[in-house]
Amino acid sequence: MVRIALLCIFVAHASALGRKKKNGPSVKVAAVLAVDKKAVAKGDALFKKRTAQSCDAAAKIYEAELERTGYADAELLLKAADAVNTAMRIRTNSNTITIDGTVETPANKAVWKKDGQRAYDLAAKGLKALDKKVDARALGIRFDAFMFSCSHKSLVKQALTGTGTAYKKMGEELQAKHPRYDGDVGSAVLACFYHVAPWPVGSPKKAIQNARKAVQRGGATLRNL
Repeated sequence: MVRIALLCIFVAHASALGRKKKNGPSVKVAAVLAVDKKAVAKGDALFKKRTAQSCDAAAKIYEAELERTGYADAELLLKAADAVNTAMRIRTNSNTITIDGTVETPANKAVWKKDGQRAYDLAAKGLKALDKKVDARALGIRFDAFMFSCSHKSLVKQALTGTGTAYKKMGEELQAKHPRYDGDVGSAVLACFYHVAPWPVGSPKKAIQNARKAVQRGGATLRNL
């Protein structure tokens, strides 16, 4: 009986070791899988052409690499989000809220509905992968993606909802942490937000204050003026 018990223990131990040996290599390979630099360089070249079609093609290359490597590369996630954002911006003349309102046409809303959430998901994953190393560029890409992701339902109409609150919060974060980034874009978007948002969120006083701040800190750019 003792021999049988010892034999069972030995077999069970050997079986466990066998399982560990079998599972080990696959986990190790996935952990060290690197991004294909040649593929990324091809995407970068397309992205630099700055046409809607070339940005689409670049985004597909970036996303293919992300899928292959497990969506772990922060820089590639942000590149993909930026490429999708840029394609939407070209096709719809952006959708930043301006003093004159928005460009929320049915055709533009269709573009934002199709790719807005896609861009935001990529950007959000990119910021998460960066952890504590988030910079102005990353916040700007996420802000643009968020703006596009909710624009098909009208930013102005959502000003009094959680979407409006999140939009304002992202603008405030850029304004506070990176006042020089893109001509103080944080202050600029807040100025326009307060200008077009309905009461009680809308505020002509806050709109003017933020517009002046954008000029003081970001310079007398065409947008800020």
